[in-house]
Amino acid sequence: MTESEGPGLSDEFLNAFVDNQIDGDEKGRVYPLINNDPELNRKVCELRKVSDLVRLAYDTTPAPRHRETPRRHLASRLAPLIAPIVLLIGVTLGWSLRALWAPAVPPRPVAAIARATTHLTTKVLFHLDNGDRTHMRQVLEEAQHLLARYRADHRQAKVEILADGPGLALLRRHLSPFPARIAALQARYPNLIFAACQDTINRLKRRKGIDPHLLPQTVIVPSAIAEIVRLQRRGWTYISV
Repeated sequence: MTESEGPGLSDEFLNAFVDNQIDGDEKGRVYPLINNDPELNRKVCELRKVSDLVRLAYDTTPAPRHRETPRRHLASRLAPLIAPIVLLIGVTLGWSLRALWAPAVPPRPVAAIARATTHLTTKVLFHLDNGDRTHMRQVLEEAQHLLARYRADHRQAKVEILADGPGLALLRRHLSPFPARIAALQARYPNLIFAACQDTINRLKRRKGIDPHLLPQTVIVPSAIAEIVRLQRRGWTYISV
């Protein structure tokens, strides 16, 4: 990772990280840095919010309900392009203004952060609340890459995959698309936890009369939100997939 030779992770690299455009080895190096640098963690969260809002701007642009004049038609076609640009300008301006009042903090060299965290346990919480098969596969791949990388480097890592809402399907015995892969990951990595939200289970029982059967070794937590707050207070890095 070329950024490790410079004073810090570049914005270009962080955007690629947020957009899932770097490989598993690179991600394995980034997670401990995010986990142990509050400023970097906050910046990654901001970039994720921007990415989600830009994607939402494209996904939610309404189709015209009647025939438009050429001028209005052109404006409607440009709207989804202008919205994310305005959003990005606003976020960039916000960061710039923030720098005017925030005390100057020299960037911590990535190499120094990595050395400081060599003997620490990196703890990452992946939150899955989407029932899409692609998202399910992604969270399993992310967890596997991270754990494999840390094992190869003789470093400690703990990973929890928390499923709630539609994402609970990943851990339901008769609905999960990847039961064999989950079982293999559990057998290979004892420091990997699959957790299901009790609130989601209760809603299925109450609204649909369904008592979901979960995959073996699944841990049930009372509430996804409470679990996220609990682990973040204990220093876990939160990743929404």
